[in-house]
Amino acid sequence: MLAGMNGSLQFPPARTRRAHRAEKAFTILEVMTAASILVLTLTSSLIVLQRGFQAIDSARYTTLAGQILQSQMEKIRLLNWSQLTDPVNGPAASPTFTPDVATSSAQLSHFSCTQSITDAPSPFTGTMKDITLTATWTGTDGRRKSLSYTTRYGQNGISDFFYTTH
Repeated sequence: MLAGMNGSLQFPPARTRRAHRAEKAFTILEVMTAASILVLTLTSSLIVLQRGFQAIDSARYTTLAGQILQSQMEKIRLLNWSQLTDPVNGPAASPTFTPDVATSSAQLSHFSCTQSITDAPSPFTGTMKDITLTATWTGTDGRRKSLSYTTRYGQNGISDFFYTTH
């Protein structure tokens, strides 16, 4: 409302009132654009969050698999040659092993652990063994994953093969 010269109230023309109101509101196109950007942003954030959780899960289980394999490898390294090669009671008698690291049994139940102890290739056949340990698990993404450690074990110690000729 406007005050006239004579003090009476005058109303502005209708088109001015409509134009004034239109400046205050958003158009449907602006609202749809903002909503589309919001949906795209939220979707992208959820995907990134999901991938982040998968990466954390993968790192956690890969680290735990490494600890399991290192523990078993150290147990095997503590054996003497006759214990290692014993076909009945030695580790070569069993293709699998039970993980025994200090963690929850629920986490350990995800792992399948195998070991292979075979003769090293020539010229070390009979005096050296190849040892391969493998831990396999299924990640949260449903994919099978595995980690393997491989080493050699010498009959008279590994240093014997580096410093003497056979």
